[in-house]
Amino acid sequence: MSASSNKHEVGYHLFEDTYKATAMKKNLAAVWFEKTSYTFEELEKSVHYYARFLADHGVKPGDHVALLGANSYNWLVAFYAIIRLGGVAVLLNYMARHETLVDLIKGTDCKFLCYGKYTALIKNEGEFASLLQETGMDVGHSFCIQHATLDFKSILQTVTIEPFASPFSREEESKRTSYIIFTTGTTAKPKAAMLSQYGLLNVVYVNFVRLNPYIPQKFMCLLPMFHCFGLFVVSSCAAFDKTVYLNSLFDKKKLYAEFLKNRCGAYASVSLVFDRLSKGPFWWLHRAFFVKRCIVGGGFTSKDEFAFLERKYGKGKFMNGYGQTECSPLISLVFPDAPATKQKTTVGTPIENIEIAFMDPVTKELLPKGKQGEILVKGYNVFNGYYKRGKEEQPFDEAGYLHTGDLGYLDEDGYLVLSGRLKDLIIRKGENISPGEIEDVLRKYPEFGGVRVLGFPSVDEGEFIIGCVELKKKPPHFSEKKYLIDMQKYLPSIKIPSHIVYMKRFPLTANGKLDEAKLRELCMIKIAKFLDEEVLAAKTRKLMAETSSKRR
Repeated sequence: MSASSNKHEVGYHLFEDTYKATAMKKNLAAVWFEKTSYTFEELEKSVHYYARFLADHGVKPGDHVALLGANSYNWLVAFYAIIRLGGVAVLLNYMARHETLVDLIKGTDCKFLCYGKYTALIKNEGEFASLLQETGMDVGHSFCIQHATLDFKSILQTVTIEPFASPFSREEESKRTSYIIFTTGTTAKPKAAMLSQYGLLNVVYVNFVRLNPYIPQKFMCLLPMFHCFGLFVVSSCAAFDKTVYLNSLFDKKKLYAEFLKNRCGAYASVSLVFDRLSKGPFWWLHRAFFVKRCIVGGGFTSKDEFAFLERKYGKGKFMNGYGQTECSPLISLVFPDAPATKQKTTVGTPIENIEIAFMDPVTKELLPKGKQGEILVKGYNVFNGYYKRGKEEQPFDEAGYLHTGDLGYLDEDGYLVLSGRLKDLIIRKGENISPGEIEDVLRKYPEFGGVRVLGFPSVDEGEFIIGCVELKKKPPHFSEKKYLIDMQKYLPSIKIPSHIVYMKRFPLTANGKLDEAKLRELCMIKIAKFLDEEVLAAKTRKLMAETSSKRR
C-alpha cells in the first residue's frame, strides 16, 4: 500500500502497511540503531519471526503483553509482533520505579512480558525476579529482547521465515485496541489509554503527506517509543520510506556524539534536549548546518525559548504542535509554510478531517470561534477510552466529544492558541486565575530558568499561589520579597504569589516533560514551614496591602 494512494483519506490502515517490504523499498534502510542498519525487508521478516515465536510460547489474540525497555530495534520489532499476532502491547516507562511497574502490569492484566534494558533492573540485579513474583507472572511468560539474547541479524541469516498473518479482518484489526499507553498523572495514578492503529495511522497518512516534502531522508528520533509521539515519528518514517535513527536515550553524553556523527536532516525531541544539544562543545563550528527540520514534542514553554533555539539552529527549522496521548497524539501542527508569527505564537492548525470545538467551563455551552474555552475533539484520532474505567470516568460527553482539559481558542486565521489547563486554574478569593499569566511575568527575570506556578488548597484564601523557579545561579542573598514586590508592576495584587520556591533543576519525566507530581511534592517540602494557615494567609494579606498602597 503506497502512501500516495491514501492521501487525505481516512481508512483502515495497519502497522504492517508501514513496514511492508515492497519491491521499491525492501533494500532501503528502515532503522539505524547502535551502528547497525536494518532494511525494510529485514524489519518485516523480524516481525514475522518474533510474532511466531510469541505465538509458539502461548501468546494468543487478545492477550495483554507488557513491553518494557529503552528504545531499540528489538523493542520496535516486539511492538509490531505483539500487535501482528492479535495481542495488546502494554507500553511501560523504562524509567519507572519498581513499585510503579508492578502496579501497572497488574492493573492492565498482563499475562506476558517482553523486557529489555530498564532503569530499575540496572540499579538492582534482583529486581526482575521480584517483578515476576509480585506481579504473579510465570517465568516462562517473560522474554528477554536484549540484543545479546535476540540477535535478529544472525537469526535472519540462519532461519527460513514464513509470513505470519493477522487473525482479524482489516477493519477489526485497525479499530481494535492494539496498544495501551499510560498517561502521566499529576495528582492521581496514571490512566491506561487504549489506542488503535486506526487512530495513529490515520494521523500519519492523512496529515504527513503535507509534511513529507519538508522532511529529509534521515530522521533521528530522540523521544521514547513508549510514548505516543515517539510512535508517531517512527510510524511516519516507515510509512513514507524514511530511515529512522533510534537512540536508547540512556546515555545523555552519547547523544551529542551521535547527533554529530549521524548528521540527520530531521530530529524529533523535546525542547530540553534541543537546548542541551546546542550547548555541546564546538557548537559554533558547525551550527547544526545539517539540520533542516526540528519537530518539538511537548511544545515550547515561552516565546523566549523558541527564539533562543532559533538563534542556535537557524530560523524556520522548528515545528511546534499540540496533542495528547488520547488523540494518537496530534490535534494541531504548525506546518513549515505557516507565517513566522504563527510559528511562534500558536500551536498550528487542527489536523485534517477532525472536529474541534470549545466549551465554556462554567456554563458548559459551546462557544463561537475566537472565544476561549475548553478544547473538545471528535474524530479518527480519538482513543478507545481508559482501560477498566467506568463510563463516568471516561473523558467523553454525550455528543461524543473528547474533553481535553486544555483551554484555548482559534484566532482569526484558524490557528489554535493555547491558554492553559482547566485543572490548573487557581481560585483565589473567588477569582479564577490562570497560572500562565503569572509564569509570563516570572520569565521576565533573567536569573530564572524554568518557571511553574501552582495552586495549593487553603481555607482562608481558597488557594495559595506558589511560584516555582529554577535559578540558573543562586545569588548570594536570594530575596523572594524583592521579586514579589517588583511583580506589582505587571500584576494586580490578587495574582501575586504567596511564596516563591527556588530549585536547582525541575524534576522531569522520561519524556523530558515537567514531572508536576514530583514538583508539587518537592514544593510542599520546601514551603512546609509556611503552611500554617494563619501564618501564610497573614503573609499574603500583608504583601497585598503593601502592593495596593504603593499602587495608590
